[in-house]
Amino acid sequence: MLSAAARAEEDPGMARGVRAELGDDRFFRLLTWHQVWARYNEHNPGSLVRGAPSERGVDLGVRRSRMLMHGQLSKQLLVVTHLGINNQSTVGGGFGAADTPKKPQLFLHDIWGEFRASGRFAVGAGLHYWNGISRLTSASTINSMTLDAPVFNWPTIDKTDQFARQMGVYFKGILAERLEYRASLNQPFATTGAPAEGVADFSATARTPAIQGYFKLDLLDIEANTLPYYVGTYLGKKRVFNVGAGFYWHPRSMAYLERGARREVDARVVSVDTFLDAPLRWQGAAITAYLALAWQDLGPRYLRSVGLLNPSSALADGAVSSVNGPGNAVPSIGTGFHGYLHLGLLLPAIQRTQLQPYVALRGASLDALGSPVSVPDVGVNWYVAGHHAKLTLNLRNRPVFSPQPSGKPAQSGRLQEVTMQGQIFF
Repeated sequence: MLSAAARAEEDPGMARGVRAELGDDRFFRLLTWHQVWARYNEHNPGSLVRGAPSERGVDLGVRRSRMLMHGQLSKQLLVVTHLGINNQSTVGGGFGAADTPKKPQLFLHDIWGEFRASGRFAVGAGLHYWNGISRLTSASTINSMTLDAPVFNWPTIDKTDQFARQMGVYFKGILAERLEYRASLNQPFATTGAPAEGVADFSATARTPAIQGYFKLDLLDIEANTLPYYVGTYLGKKRVFNVGAGFYWHPRSMAYLERGARREVDARVVSVDTFLDAPLRWQGAAITAYLALAWQDLGPRYLRSVGLLNPSSALADGAVSSVNGPGNAVPSIGTGFHGYLHLGLLLPAIQRTQLQPYVALRGASLDALGSPVSVPDVGVNWYVAGHHAKLTLNLRNRPVFSPQPSGKPAQSGRLQEVTMQGQIFF
């Protein structure tokens, strides 16, 4: 297992920050980053913005503002604190329609301590991000190649977790030098749900623990695992190729009605993925590729739409609307099959800056919908100073699903989003 110092040197997204050396393998590090979005969005049918119907608009918002502190008291003891805000715009504070846009809650993302018994085994406890399922379920937000995550990688996001974190005990390590493992036993957060006839939702009375794990085989360079955050792109600094598999299981955490009688079922997710990031012979160029396939079983016809930094928080009463919900929401999580692919090419440097065009495609076949979901993205990163200062321009084309006179909702149209993100990380 590599030290935090080694990870700081290896991973471009964790390479700087304020670091205080305390001697005898002790240190303390402080990192902070901000991501600001400027966006043009074609709103879903029936969307309200500031109480008035709106078909399209331009907005500005803070996608993330975070601070991470971690320290090593000795080679065996590590502590991490990670806090911040997400999704603040001029119409919303990041917590739904009930919140005002000003003074959003500053909350804890991670707060955990760890004991390393050996180089092959460590155990920790707290509010943590040592997730199962896939690489993207523990993805770093600092060094993502694409504008953002595809969301299905966090199937319980802000339902039974706190922004993809749960409270529990985790275990991690490396077997046979190249096989990394992480697993956790968690007590999920209490949540609300509205089970309906033949349609599942989260159970408000669930008391069972959740188990999750992820196992990854490194076939080229070995990635560090001191911190849980998987790197999105190394910008040609490493030769990484790995394959992984993971799962999430929460017994009796979903509920639905069958002829009026309440039924409870397990939440089960399994996934396989592969990641490639390697330099090319073409002077400073590099390739990044990722593929993930997942099956989510969250009960019959479970479906959740999500809109990142949503410009609208409500639908007009009586308006013709879609099942997407307001703003830029799109069906993202649900019982069924999910697939995701992205591919990027880092171009040679020009005056110490680099461009990285990329494409991404998310697809899904969901029990609750009568036609498949496909969400393509095309974008480009401009690295002014690596991940520490970069601009991202992203074009997204998303589907709109409308109720049908008979049968399940089906795609009825497509809408556009154009987003410019600026990121500063220290």
